[in-house]
Amino acid sequence: MVEESEIRVVHQGGTNANANATRRLFGSSRFLLCASGHHVKVFSILTEECVQELRGHTDLVTGLLPRPLYVLQIYSCSVDGTIRLWDFTDGVLIKTFAVGYPIYSFYGSSSHQEVLFIVTPSQRKHAFQLLAVRLPQRSDPLVDATDVSVVLEDVGSNPAAVSFGREVSEKSYRFSLKEDNKKGGRNTFTCVTCHPKDDCVASGHEDGKIRLWRNFNHRKEYTYSTLHWHHSAISSLCFTPEGTNLLSGGVESVLVQWRYKQESQLDYLPRLGAAITHIAVSPDGTLFSTSHSDNKITLIHGGVKVSAIIQGLVQGDVQTDLLVDPRSKALVLNGKPGHLQFYSLQRDKLLFNVRL
Repeated sequence: MVEESEIRVVHQGGTNANANATRRLFGSSRFLLCASGHHVKVFSILTEECVQELRGHTDLVTGLLPRPLYVLQIYSCSVDGTIRLWDFTDGVLIKTFAVGYPIYSFYGSSSHQEVLFIVTPSQRKHAFQLLAVRLPQRSDPLVDATDVSVVLEDVGSNPAAVSFGREVSEKSYRFSLKEDNKKGGRNTFTCVTCHPKDDCVASGHEDGKIRLWRNFNHRKEYTYSTLHWHHSAISSLCFTPEGTNLLSGGVESVLVQWRYKQESQLDYLPRLGAAITHIAVSPDGTLFSTSHSDNKITLIHGGVKVSAIIQGLVQGDVQTDLLVDPRSKALVLNGKPGHLQFYSLQRDKLLFNVRL
């Protein structure tokens, strides 16, 4: 008689790698890091293989940040209320900071050492606040980060709604636009990013326009210029490290590069396959990455050539049964319209698509 045992998970995979968490390029463009459910995946740019999976968080990972002066270390944050410090090449968890609040995104500032800024729910319903968290410098592997102060009330939970520039001022300024204008424009903000060297903030809007804000240190003298190419909402904006180009993306599946201070000159990289949800740039500016709505990450060399595609599991519109291919041991299910996808749970990788 066979004794009954509990069902246990042997392999799992196919997690959406494009949740609202930042993708990062590290190590002289050698590694791509992205949040994947409760874990962080480390991909080799050269082989496109997942070389490490950082496990430790007990809830959705919502952000990644490099640790200043430590090239191979990163911080990760999660809804589980912790910030974790990793050596991502060896997959080693160095330290865990228990904040005690669910963290929906976090940010660093070069002018604030050992301080991270987190977005967490406030006491008001459906509202969020920006908090400054000082990280204790004790050697214990688990420490409580209790030195917390409120920076801003009423901020967005979307990571693209907050950005830090080259300096952080204790003064705050609030500028507003009418939600709709007489010409039918929809001015709702969708994302922001700061220029790395100049006092300039770029904002994306629901109607596809980009605004460059300047002189915002003088409340009555601030100015903005408007750029318009996208026909729908801007989902992501990103300046290159030297600030020479502004990158934008949206539902058109086109990466647009605007020349800073020469915005009439712009370049396009079209036909990327699906709506762009996030843009990241390597520290040396030679490699771009775009995340897409079909759970795909595209690596772009020099801003003009697609060098690699990391495709995750695609969720089809039609629900079908699951089969296992006896030869490849891959899971077979529907994916993009008219396609079957063969996905390896052991390698957590899409092997190939078959067009029907």
